[in-house]
Amino acid sequence: MPELIIGVMSDSHDNMHNVEKALKAFREMGVKVVVHLGDIISPFIVRRMTELKYEGLTVIAIYGNNDGDRVLLNKMFASAGWRILDSPTVEVVGGKKLLMMHGHGSVDCSKELAYSLARGMDVDAVLYGHTHQKDSKVINGKVVLNPGETYGYLTGSATVATLDLDEMKLKFIEL
Repeated sequence: MPELIIGVMSDSHDNMHNVEKALKAFREMGVKVVVHLGDIISPFIVRRMTELKYEGLTVIAIYGNNDGDRVLLNKMFASAGWRILDSPTVEVVGGKKLLMMHGHGSVDCSKELAYSLARGMDVDAVLYGHTHQKDSKVINGKVVLNPGETYGYLTGSATVATLDLDEMKLKFIEL
């Protein structure tokens, strides 16, 4: 079976330019599944993502605390054959159980929540956003990953990540 590498992004906050760069990087790496961990913000970003859609791309997203028009976001995701879900949620991708969440409260609160879920849940990885800060750890054999911010303005660094689901190895990508 060929390796399955997923793209992981978060907190794009309507930065269309960086969303385009992220999707281009994922396409070049052969990514077929992209996980967006919330704070897409407005539906017009989803429209642009569908225009950039390449053959066989699947996007699974979760709502963040700043996502606005949830009804239209849901409608646009559905019309593209993609899904946007409430946070947290567990999805099976490539045979791996991925807990996906946006985050809650402060940076420290979001990190501790992600780490606690990794310690206590039967999942292969915990993917979270919200903090705008890159983070990666292995806790009890489970990958914990925050890809940082696609937005790029809060921390001054726009990043996304890939996760090889066969080897559970990750790589950060500077946009």
